[in-house]
Amino acid sequence: MKNAGINEGDVLVIDKSIEPSDGAVAVCFIDGEFTVKRIKIEKNVVHLIPENDEYKPVVVTCDNDFMVWGIVTYVIKKM
Repeated sequence: MKNAGINEGDVLVIDKSIEPSDGAVAVCFIDGEFTVKRIKIEKNVVHLIPENDEYKPVVVTCDNDFMVWGIVTYVIKKM
């Protein structure tokens, strides 16, 4: 998520009460792993968009074990 200003070692503050919306940065659980991605919602399809050119977008299907764990509200950087 380096293109969104989130780097390895940063601490993320997430809010589990915020409803996922198009364009939000979220901590997601997909197929047994946690990931941080930007959410893109189109009709009934959810895309997980990385903010790092080294990774490809993920299309969430009904075959995936998926949930949005929470929406990122703050990024804390180490000095």
